[in-house]
Amino acid sequence: MKLTATTDFGEHRLCEPGTRHIKPANRRSPREVELVEGRPIRSETATTGTDTKPMYLIRLASVEDREEALKMRGYVLYSLTEEKVDEYLEEDEYIVSDLVGLNVFLDESCSDQSSGSFEDMFVGNIRGVVLGSEMCAVPGLGQDLLEIALPSSHGGQSENLVLVPFVPEIVCNVDLDGKMVMITPPNGLLDLSYRREEKVRIKGLLPASIMKR
Repeated sequence: MKLTATTDFGEHRLCEPGTRHIKPANRRSPREVELVEGRPIRSETATTGTDTKPMYLIRLASVEDREEALKMRGYVLYSLTEEKVDEYLEEDEYIVSDLVGLNVFLDESCSDQSSGSFEDMFVGNIRGVVLGSEMCAVPGLGQDLLEIALPSSHGGQSENLVLVPFVPEIVCNVDLDGKMVMITPPNGLLDLSYRREEKVRIKGLLPASIMKR
């Protein structure tokens, strides 16, 4: 079976035998499958800096012939989130799920920030990561951004978000054990907050954009 990889660890997750999970397009939950073997057809190295995704040829234990494989067109193959790939990470590389939820603070040690209390140095909580590839159509030009939820004046998180470039000049230190990130943002960056628009869909009704008379 041929498949296009969206993971950064294709050779580990798509070539090493073991249990994986597969989900048809019309199902909510994936089911277990056994990956027997796999090899790259178009490697990650060959696609670096391009808009082409890596491609792999895999064999599943439950798929015996081409006809069965064709029936699985559009299926999505998953790995479990608890499958750690830390040994494959390079220096200053992180898994997105490990960053989400970390607290963000201003770092006095590598900035001109004036000394303040713990509360004064608190910036917010990482809500998500916006990948550079999603922001820029030109491969290699986009920069990953940390989406930070700012604190509310009444306590807890507010709905206001701010995007902080995930670059060494701004993100001084990432402490996964301490569950915190230290940043030195340029003046005015944290003032560029926004609110994410939530699209509400009422069950049983079509969105207005596709309704017809």
